[in-house]
Amino acid sequence: MFSQFFLKDKINICLSFVVFLASFVVYFLTMAPTVSFWDCGEFIATSYILGVPHPPGYPLFMLIGRIFTLLPIFKEVALRVNLLSVLSSALSIGICYLIIVRVVQNWLLPSDGLWNRIGKYTGGVAGSSLIAFSSTFWFNAVEAEVFGLTMLLSMFLVYLGLLWVEEKDNPKGDMLLVLISYLALLSPAIHMAVFLVMPAVFLLVVLYDKSKLVDWRFWITGLVFSSVMYAPLEWLLVMLFGWLTFTFLMLMLSKIPSRWVVVFLMTLAGIVGYSVQFTIPIRATQDPAINENNPRDWKSFSSFVERKQYGQQSMAEKMFYRRGSWSHQFGTYPHMGFWGFFRKQYNLGLERLANLTSDSSPQRLKYLLLGLPPFLFGILGIYFSIKRKWRDGMVLLTLFLLGTLGLILYMNFADGTRYDHWTGELIRLEVRDRDYFFTPGFMFFGLLAGVGVSGLLIYLSILIQQINKRYLNYLLGMLSIILLAWSTSGAFDHWKAGSRAGNYLPYDYAYNLLNSCDKDAILFTNGDNDTFPLWFLQQVEKIRTDVRVVNLSLLNTDWYILQLKHIWSVPISLKDDQIKATIPLRLADRIVEDRPAKQYYDRIRGVNRYLFPIYDKRAGRFLRVQDLMIEDIILTNEWKYPILFSMTVPDDSRAGLNSHLKQKGLVLQLVEEQGPRMMDPQAAYHNLFEVCRYRGLDDMGVYKDESTIGLLMNYPERFIDLAFYYLIQNDKEKSIEILERAIKIYPDYYRTYLVLSKLYKDLGNPKKEKEVLESGENHLKKLTNAYPEISLYHQYLGIIYLIQGKTRQAEENFTQRLSLATTDFVIISNLMQIYESDGKPQKALGLLEDWVASHPEDRTAADWLRQVRNRI
Repeated sequence: MFSQFFLKDKINICLSFVVFLASFVVYFLTMAPTVSFWDCGEFIATSYILGVPHPPGYPLFMLIGRIFTLLPIFKEVALRVNLLSVLSSALSIGICYLIIVRVVQNWLLPSDGLWNRIGKYTGGVAGSSLIAFSSTFWFNAVEAEVFGLTMLLSMFLVYLGLLWVEEKDNPKGDMLLVLISYLALLSPAIHMAVFLVMPAVFLLVVLYDKSKLVDWRFWITGLVFSSVMYAPLEWLLVMLFGWLTFTFLMLMLSKIPSRWVVVFLMTLAGIVGYSVQFTIPIRATQDPAINENNPRDWKSFSSFVERKQYGQQSMAEKMFYRRGSWSHQFGTYPHMGFWGFFRKQYNLGLERLANLTSDSSPQRLKYLLLGLPPFLFGILGIYFSIKRKWRDGMVLLTLFLLGTLGLILYMNFADGTRYDHWTGELIRLEVRDRDYFFTPGFMFFGLLAGVGVSGLLIYLSILIQQINKRYLNYLLGMLSIILLAWSTSGAFDHWKAGSRAGNYLPYDYAYNLLNSCDKDAILFTNGDNDTFPLWFLQQVEKIRTDVRVVNLSLLNTDWYILQLKHIWSVPISLKDDQIKATIPLRLADRIVEDRPAKQYYDRIRGVNRYLFPIYDKRAGRFLRVQDLMIEDIILTNEWKYPILFSMTVPDDSRAGLNSHLKQKGLVLQLVEEQGPRMMDPQAAYHNLFEVCRYRGLDDMGVYKDESTIGLLMNYPERFIDLAFYYLIQNDKEKSIEILERAIKIYPDYYRTYLVLSKLYKDLGNPKKEKEVLESGENHLKKLTNAYPEISLYHQYLGIIYLIQGKTRQAEENFTQRLSLATTDFVIISNLMQIYESDGKPQKALGLLEDWVASHPEDRTAADWLRQVRNRI
């Protein structure tokens, strides 16, 4: 029935295509031109070489990505993989439109008039537009990420479930159940989040088919399939093949075999879908250049699929021990608070309202009227869908609750204030915004909002028919146009943040790091953003493949050390069995004889303490495997190859070698000589000004989020280091030249202005001092106006104001920064200094008390609080 309706309704066909095409054009125009930060570099590289990315591997994404790398459509391989996200995301929006129209169509009769059809189409376009231009969905749609395909398959499964309702009494209905089963167990090969929709699809089936509701065979099949979310791999396969064998035997032996055919085919289809996972060990045995965890045997493969690299406890176990307070997980806490993500999805009205520091009533009303409608229409969608077709409504509500409340409970994000239940260590705050995990919930609420728009328009059309006033039809038409225009407001609000057009920052950052290294160097890197883009450049672009990149986080794992030794020829003295036995060690005077790594421990205790001062630390200190391996690599290398550290590697991860590291721009090179903060000025100047690329750094149109800004400050800090070197050499002209060039290259950083203005002040040039500070103030004002949601810009501007003695303006910007980033104690200290200097100690005390109450783990702040109380 529905398929016939769809084929006959040409308007519906055209609108679904228009929605898809509009989304595709927007995403294509804002698509990243090359690699992006975080996982994108890894995904592009592993797609290109069919490697194995981080657990759980995403094998179907890699296979489809590989196909896109072969398409002769762009010169850049990265663009081809980015196009996969663009296309799959736009298709997801097209299916969202069809789902909304399908749900609303269930309310209508064939004889319903034109305005009801207009209401149906308007809701479909409005809801899909809200989703298309929502912040999180758009952000992931324009770069090489798994979420485009994830949401495409999720929406397609929901659509198939709705289509099954029309065909449930026909053989086509059983065929659809088999297809759904195949896609359901295929989905973890893209992302486990796809399987989130399956409980709702199962609910849809049992609500519409009473025979399925009481059929124990169907329930067992559902339970077996659901074990993919929690069961170890061995048990999952045992249950799948066990149930397949049982259904096959019953099919052969039963007097009514037709009862067993569907469940047998569903189970078989599910197994075929899940079999894609086995491309992981197949590829691992081929030793690709990127082969995370090396899951070539059964033990490593099962651990890989179960994501045990991230801890021995399953996600289900961890969710019973909260890693953050309920208020932080549900509220607006940075990096992980659900409401903070939710309120800015469809437009920035409520976000701007929450961060408004003035008491302007017109502005408050404006932001409220802009931001509130999506949530009102979402609630209306729940009401109308349940009232008109309660089974459809319950399914949509279930999808929304699973994608929001369910994920808050399951993901259990850390707020940096709780201690690990098993290890007793403080769990760090999430390192980046985790909004992308809630993408399903945001999409399903957008669906509900679209249903709400349709419900309201249809309800009004019924009222108009009863009143029988023709002019009211024109008002209804105008309202439909207004709602369509309003639903696209997110395109204007989120264009800056969603667009990656012209963003070469990740590519250039990786290029600059690699090309700061000498030939055949060994480069120690810190995290994802100074590792994955480098992998992309080496594996795809073939740039500086001679450099051995050693990621310190992965250096704690035996599989990675073995790959460094055997594939990347990193000098390592340990035998393979020693590597597998190496564990974190506690420094002590006496070693237990049967300790697995005793031989290695004995060796490193005898190394030259001049080179490794870390061993002079007190007994009882733990050494991580990465510390042990840094030293083994250095000792085994015997100065054959240059050894360097990325400047992003923190001091405590450099194995106590700071006094033997010489700065060469973005990298620190290990040298035999010793000294404090050593600098190779010629190499640093050459690397920073003649080798490095800085495309888009000075372009305000290139969006830089908080984490990117935090990484990019590595550039101006290196310029400042070099300027200080020449200042110590009394070459002030050189220092001024470096700082002025630094401001032109990257004008967004406050310290460059401060250092340069101080230099002019010391030279007795107050005019230039003032000009530099005013230049920094004016530029940062433009940034805060253009990107009011970026808290770091408010902090930078506040510091410039503070230096100039403009305490009122500084206080306003620090307060704005604090409202956007409540985890930064530096802002608390800045505000307290302002309050105390203004003779407002009680205000300072209250600020500090609020911080300590919400951050009980911060002992430094607690000590400061006691001092302030005593002083007051």
